Amino acid sequence: MRELTLRQAKTAIAGLVVLGPASLLSAADPADGQRYLAAVRRFADVVIEKGRDTYGPEKTPLFVDGLHVESFAPVRWNNKGQTWVLCNFANQQALMRTLDGLTALTGESGYRQAAENAARHALQRLVTPNGLLAWGGHLAWDLDGERAVGEGGPYTHELKTSQPYYELMWRVDPAATRRVLEAVWGGHVLDWALLDFNRHADVRKPAVPRWDADFNESVDVPFPSVANNLSFVNVTPPLMHTGVMLGILGQSEPALKWTRRLVRRWQQGRDPKTGLCGGQLSYRKDDRAHEALGHVHPEINEAKIVASYHQTCRYHQLPLAQMQSGQDLLAAGGAHATLGHEFIQWACDDLKVYAQRCYDAEKGVFIARMTDGTAIRWQESRKGYYVPESFAPQQPSGMLLWSFATAYRLGNDRAHWRMAREMGRKLGLGDIGPPRGPRQSALDTHLADVHALYGLLELHRATRDEALLKLACRVGDNLLATQAPSGLFPRKGSVYARTGDEIPLVLLHLAGAVAGKTDTLPAPRLDHAFFHCVYDGELNEAQQKRDDARTVDNLVFYNARE
Repeated sequence: MRELTLRQAKTAIAGLVVLGPASLLSAADPADGQRYLAAVRRFADVVIEKGRDTYGPEKTPLFVDGLHVESFAPVRWNNKGQTWVLCNFANQQALMRTLDGLTALTGESGYRQAAENAARHALQRLVTPNGLLAWGGHLAWDLDGERAVGEGGPYTHELKTSQPYYELMWRVDPAATRRVLEAVWGGHVLDWALLDFNRHADVRKPAVPRWDADFNESVDVPFPSVANNLSFVNVTPPLMHTGVMLGILGQSEPALKWTRRLVRRWQQGRDPKTGLCGGQLSYRKDDRAHEALGHVHPEINEAKIVASYHQTCRYHQLPLAQMQSGQDLLAAGGAHATLGHEFIQWACDDLKVYAQRCYDAEKGVFIARMTDGTAIRWQESRKGYYVPESFAPQQPSGMLLWSFATAYRLGNDRAHWRMAREMGRKLGLGDIGPPRGPRQSALDTHLADVHALYGLLELHRATRDEALLKLACRVGDNLLATQAPSGLFPRKGSVYARTGDEIPLVLLHLAGAVAGKTDTLPAPRLDHAFFHCVYDGELNEAQQKRDDARTVDNLVFYNARE
């Protein structure tokens, strides 16, 4: 199979044909969910046939990260004279859930077997010196050279907003999965007394969790980081999910105890007057937010920012992931259920505070603030690591619709429904009305958003109202319309598609909801697939504007958000 240059790939866009435009699709009939299942099967079949490892001296059950939608050439990353055929197992967890779920819905064992074979091989061969896997934001596996590769050498482990399908991994190799789970905590938590963690872990250093370490329960949060760590909020979902899975699957009470301490740290960080919490638990001496805005906000630091910037979006990520972990604990039952209720209640409270303090209903945007409630004078930000737009007002997102919808289903609080209703209006879904209706849904909406679809499925699950399922099907049809004839799901303007794309998984859940079989599927997860590294190939306009030699695969290949 010949390798395509990025320039050659772009010229092929003109010949790329997808299914009919969403504007020509009628509002779907929820009684007919087979089209979603058929689309997911087409996707899975082509990924299994064309996306498995055939590149190095050993043919393995691993999958490539991305494929050209016509030629099926793999995504290749150019770095310092080398070319890597990327396999980033962290970015393929939606694929693992999709394949496992397909077997659950169809009874065809081959899909689940493909996922299990890939997971087993990853646990055996992608292991780093300290027990972590070669996956995540800065690490990947080169299928051509059968080696770990990444930013600055194959040494930096990073998981951000990633919640791997550990249940599958535990199923195929419990001992190896336990080592990975423990190494995540052992590698990233660097100050156990404070529970200060870093987004990076060096795979060459020991990564053994110190479950018996002393813990300072009463420290003021946020606190200065002794080790100069960056405790980004988006590192908490992976740590939390890992700790919960280790507690449930591995029956580790110490892991659950420390996971509760971590989640509670974010409650301790809430401002006593406003209830707001920033995007880090600790802050550094040379703080980047202070460099940007200290001249107008002398007290600012990264731990006092309430903004939508992806590293510090405290309320756009953690509450949803926390509720998902809470549901895992509830399902485990027994003593775990008490902790699950606590996680869910904290998350629901956080979302209410965020809506009350930061949402401008008149303008329909979320305002960036400091935790004391001060609106950030974002236009006056100095350029550096941050740019002024990092703190600009943000439009409602499908992620927040999913969050508020989940909170309503779990807590039955109308404040969460009101915000879900507001998010729906701003996203073009019409007026979903009060919980019992009536509804004025926009069944001609053009919205094609995975997270918004999950939100609608949560609202349908809470109400059992077929009108909400019909609206969900409309969004599902819009997503379905992006499927290429090959079965892959490229984003508009791209000729490459992820094998770990989220669209097939949400369509599978839509098919499950129509059939009344959602409970048989792997639970959906807040996830963010990306690979961040120096790229020596052709860059597009968006990449060229970055003040950084590094870029992300979402921009290089998939024409998607960072």
